[in-house]
Amino acid sequence: MMRVALVDDHPLILKILRQELAREFDIHIIWDTSDSSELITRINANTPDVLVLDLGFTGQGFEPVSTVKELTSRFAFMSVLILTGFDDPVWIEELLEAGAKGYVIKSDDFSLRIADGIRAVANGRTFLSASAMQGLTDSQQRRTLTARERTILRLAAEGHSNPAIAAILGVANGTVRNHISNIYSKLKVDNRDAAIRTAQNLRELPKPGATTRHELRTPLHTLLGMARLLNKKLEGENQEYVQQIIAEAERLDGLIDDLS
Repeated sequence: MMRVALVDDHPLILKILRQELAREFDIHIIWDTSDSSELITRINANTPDVLVLDLGFTGQGFEPVSTVKELTSRFAFMSVLILTGFDDPVWIEELLEAGAKGYVIKSDDFSLRIADGIRAVANGRTFLSASAMQGLTDSQQRRTLTARERTILRLAAEGHSNPAIAAILGVANGTVRNHISNIYSKLKVDNRDAAIRTAQNLRELPKPGATTRHELRTPLHTLLGMARLLNKKLEGENQEYVQQIIAEAERLDGLIDDLS
């Protein structure tokens, strides 16, 4: 029996995951939470074999890459499986490099893939959903900035000040300033906005609008998950209606890619 914990800031996603995984005889959900601040405390108290982790926790000061690095360092026998709406190739590569064993994009009908993903990472294998696999293939391999510099610049791109970045990462304000100075030097720029634009063009950061796309996709993926669950229980004309809803939601999900 694999012990699994779920971390997602949307309660409906947690409910969908619980319902889907309840039918798996070899998977046991030991806890779930929508509060990223209690993550370490929860794991210390009851360490899962697999942690299923979302990346978006609005207003919670959550930095995914540094968190995954800390988790995989502190809990060596726990595997991290990312389940998220963030589909930018930069995120996929960064999180796998940080120590995540799997990456599932919610638009890839996660309800059909999450159990297989859990089993794979629990057994030490890497697991990628179809879009994540394609994203990793398309990702930029050569980098100018270090992992910590990319993390700081990502937080800056989200609008965080230097003191806020220092608080999120648990480092001194002067350390952040030094990293920012090094970033300017490496990218040959002299201000924050130029550094962000240059890093995005070089694919060192996710493309513009990544957070907005995620915010739009999260409720859409929740509805998709619910519709797909319902579709399994219906027959005939009612099932056709739900299938039409799913098709329209998938079409909208594709249109979100065009947002800049």
